[in-house]
Amino acid sequence: MGTSWIRDEYGPEVAELADQYQANQLDRRAFMKRLGMTGVGVAAAASILAACGDDEEAAPTTTAAPAEPADTDEAPATTAAPEEPAATGPTSGGTLREGYNRDVSKHDPLTTNWYDPAFFAIYEAILSNDPSGATVPQFASGFSVSDDGLTYTFDIPEGKISHSGGTIDAEAVAEFYRSVQAFSFIAGLAAPVDTYEADGNTVVMKMKNAWVGALGPHKTGYWRILNINTWKDSSTNADGTLNPESTYGTEFADGTGPFTHEEWVPGSHVLVNRWADYPGSNTPFFENKGPAYLDAIRWTVITEEGQRATQLENGDIDTLINPAHIDISRLENNSDLTVIRHPEWSGFHLTMNRDYPELFGDVLTRQALSHALDREGMVNAILAGNGAATYGPFPTTDRNYDPAVEQFNQFDVDLANSKLDEAGWVMGDDGVRERDGARFEFRYLVEDESVQKNVAAAVSAQFAKIGVRANLNVVDRGLAFTETSQPGRGSVEMSLFFWLWPIPIDVLTLFGGSQFIPVPNFSHAVEPRIDDAIAAWQVSSNDAEAQAAASEFQLAWAEQLPFLPIMNQNATFVHHNKVHGWQPFVWNLYPYYNDTWIEG
Repeated sequence: MGTSWIRDEYGPEVAELADQYQANQLDRRAFMKRLGMTGVGVAAAASILAACGDDEEAAPTTTAAPAEPADTDEAPATTAAPEEPAATGPTSGGTLREGYNRDVSKHDPLTTNWYDPAFFAIYEAILSNDPSGATVPQFASGFSVSDDGLTYTFDIPEGKISHSGGTIDAEAVAEFYRSVQAFSFIAGLAAPVDTYEADGNTVVMKMKNAWVGALGPHKTGYWRILNINTWKDSSTNADGTLNPESTYGTEFADGTGPFTHEEWVPGSHVLVNRWADYPGSNTPFFENKGPAYLDAIRWTVITEEGQRATQLENGDIDTLINPAHIDISRLENNSDLTVIRHPEWSGFHLTMNRDYPELFGDVLTRQALSHALDREGMVNAILAGNGAATYGPFPTTDRNYDPAVEQFNQFDVDLANSKLDEAGWVMGDDGVRERDGARFEFRYLVEDESVQKNVAAAVSAQFAKIGVRANLNVVDRGLAFTETSQPGRGSVEMSLFFWLWPIPIDVLTLFGGSQFIPVPNFSHAVEPRIDDAIAAWQVSSNDAEAQAAASEFQLAWAEQLPFLPIMNQNATFVHHNKVHGWQPFVWNLYPYYNDTWIEG
């Protein structure tokens, strides 16, 4: 990959280091160290490393590091933070006001349908990713893996407690993980894990088979550690079933992170307060090992994208996640702000409920719908170029991305019409096609958020040009999940779904796997070729096997279309320069807040 943008942003010395790293003249550790010596900050260094297409193992214990951008000139441009002005040092106090581009999800790792930035404040994961992408301890103090890849051991320090004061020892952690297996809708993501048991001060994870992806799920929000006794008291009935009336995660939570749950108001905000008794962090890249500097963090829901940058510029918020794409260049030119951009592991795709076989049951029809979409045009018009078209399930920057998917799903209206004709769809007098007495007209659900509504409207307009009427139905986030999660024809015919996950293949196997109908296989798709690729991925014990499985998964998806891929966006984070230690980087979805403080 060329280093022209690095030279422009950081000068010839940093560009030369990037060239040496790409030529394998420096290992990752030396590269990061020498970047630091040039004065490049942590967030900027992580972005430079990502853009260089790091191929080194993330940790000696696993090859399942989060997906790394491909070594290609076509990777999204990365705009890293300029060096912050000198400050007197960390000071305690104040409330960080953060703008969030989505509505909020309940703070319960076991039953939530999404996890938000607050999960990185309320809970700790057993492991995390450092700015270089390496796997490092967080709640654990260390970890190891057996030579055969079948046993993972996590060291749990003594003295760990939850917000309520309850002891979180190895047995408590093991029982929490067993509860994930029993209750979480997303547990199948880690299907190769067999058992979790406590052995003294360690948690021992036994595998059904060696798997390169074993550690990845345990770094995500759904595996972040809570006090399982508190959770069970509220969330389970006497017979061990889930209690649907539980208020865990909405009215209270009992986590392990440096902040405590205080307020959760969907459509409005979330508030967390500093936990004064936080026993400290084992995370090696945190500078602050004790209680947080901030008194509190308040996330404000801003689903209208045009308001996000304005609130930041007016001083109503201090930090912002994903401003409107058209506002990014203006924010980058504001000397009071720092903009951090990097690839995001996400995607916009369409569900197509196969329990409406008269609409989506045949592959010719699904392929026709796909060919009707001008993905590049949507990237330019809706994302202002801050993203990329996707012709298969993965973002183009994923380390396992196979460009062979680009032979499918190209924009071609003539081909779309031809395939619909071949599939038996006849154009009606009112411009809507019909087949066997069924009109090609259906309800099309979208979450009430600006970018998603814009994407959905563009898709609907393009479908209309080939005789397909997709009637937009805008609903709030909670209802969107409910109406896409029902069995059979109880689920909506089509919906736009935006996914976000640090290791794309993990979550996409859930969307595509037939065993995950109806949630999160919202399309109710049964594709044996995709199921076989998922099975191959979950028994892959080395990089070569993982890549082969990932490639087959992508190609099968691009051809059979269980979901219809559209595009993905780049992640953009912005902060006022008075905010320090707020350092989002490419390997984690959200920033941590342990080091964050506000000047003055």
